[in-house]
Amino acid sequence: MSTSQFRPAVGRRLLLCVLSLSLTAVLSRAQAHTTSDYQLDLLVSGAALQGTWDVMLPDLAGALPLDSDQDGRVSNEELTRSGALARNYMLERLEVRADGQACTLTDTAMQVGKKDTGRFLRLSLAGECPAAPTALQVTSRLFMDLNDGTTHRGFLNLETGGRASTSVFTPESMTADVSLARPGAWQNVLTFIWLGMTHIWAGLDHVLFLLTLLLPTVLRRQEGQWQPVATFREAFGSVIKVVTAFTVAHSITLTLSALGILTFASQLVESVIAVSVVFAALNNLVPLVQERARWAVAFGFGLMHGFGFSSVLGELVEDRQALVQSLLGFNLGVELGQLALVAVAVPLLFWIRATVFYRRVVFAPASVGVAVVAAVWFVQRAFPAPG
Repeated sequence: MSTSQFRPAVGRRLLLCVLSLSLTAVLSRAQAHTTSDYQLDLLVSGAALQGTWDVMLPDLAGALPLDSDQDGRVSNEELTRSGALARNYMLERLEVRADGQACTLTDTAMQVGKKDTGRFLRLSLAGECPAAPTALQVTSRLFMDLNDGTTHRGFLNLETGGRASTSVFTPESMTADVSLARPGAWQNVLTFIWLGMTHIWAGLDHVLFLLTLLLPTVLRRQEGQWQPVATFREAFGSVIKVVTAFTVAHSITLTLSALGILTFASQLVESVIAVSVVFAALNNLVPLVQERARWAVAFGFGLMHGFGFSSVLGELVEDRQALVQSLLGFNLGVELGQLALVAVAVPLLFWIRATVFYRRVVFAPASVGVAVVAAVWFVQRAFPAPG
């Protein structure tokens, strides 16, 4: 081989290597779930307020110096010493008003609990409003002033007169204005439609799984090589099979899990979701599943992604009627968010499918980078640090 033949080949390989490593580095800085959630439950009985506020300890430790020995875990001893700091930080960022008039709200107890997503701090709350309200305005600024690259959200479950409604606190909407004079069914549905959309957009593992399945839909395997499809109709047919299979699968398990009929531990679910991303990415590089069976991969792993989606609902909504309303809204929101991704990605992929850039710079390096990052996620989820 001559020098003139060798150098371009080396250059191409080097470029692909650099691009792949760059993509891996960028993705490795991102978390699979870039959201941080807390839950505020309030019961309104006449002018009296009662409730609980659950906040994950790692989130509090990110805002306050709770981990004094810097070992990555807030011990019970550390929390005992700094519990007042956490309590004050939380209460200073919570305000409740009844028909525009301020309500008193104090903590009556503080305790630490643990669930499969980690340890949390619970404040038991009690308060009084000037009069029985017809509308309640609840403002939470907890974590909203942090610029740590995480999307912080709070969920308000408000119950009065046997009716329950759910609202979401975000940096763009820190006040929930809830009418107590009428049922909140439609408010719940609309709230959870938006929550479902933002959940799939913020869940990088769900997004990468779907995108790695979409990457080969604009190509076809021919004589051991990837070739561009001839028409958009051919690509669209493949997309419909994959997206429909994924939708049906995660809708089934989202419903079963949210209703408490079938559940799995969060660690198992999140680990399998990471495996699904690894498999989908590697299948683009070394096809183990033929094109006609790609929908089966989307369906099989989509079942586990549904359990991942349901994790938002199970602990937030305890009232069965409110859960059904929220489930319908959330599932619709997930589908709308998914369709938005497909509507943007597929035409773009089809447009560049026949280029060398797509096959050698986008398709293969992106699949390698996604596989590496998802493998890291699997290790982190399957073998989490203690505490």
